[in-house]
Amino acid sequence: MATKKSPNNQATEIILIMNFKHFIYLLFISLIAFSSVFADSNLTSRMKARLPSVLAAKDAGSIGEGLNGMLLVRNEASTELANLVKAENKDRVTLFKILAEKTGGETKDVAKKFAKAIASKAKKGHWFKNSSGNWVSK
Repeated sequence: MATKKSPNNQATEIILIMNFKHFIYLLFISLIAFSSVFADSNLTSRMKARLPSVLAAKDAGSIGEGLNGMLLVRNEASTELANLVKAENKDRVTLFKILAEKTGGETKDVAKKFAKAIASKAKKGHWFKNSSGNWVSK
């Protein structure tokens, strides 16, 4: 035989269900936020670890920067150099997406700003592709 719930019990049950749904929602949002912070940390660690190799390749004139924020191989590259450029570009794409999400901007705009910042801080002798597709040295 089914028993009827009192209005107070029904209200309490509804509140508990709503609180549980709210808790699950907040937990989900927190996990997303935490994964973004964790991804940022791993991303920056990888990029910092690669930086000496990237700078050495730039100093040697083997690689340069594109207008789109990506590294480019200037001449034929060894497998090691090609893998370095590929790994760096993969992380740059991720970085641009994260920054675009945080600022509410477009990924391509973040990439262009990044490219401009790299060009302005570059050492003499580093190479860049200009808008005509030609390599120019700073």
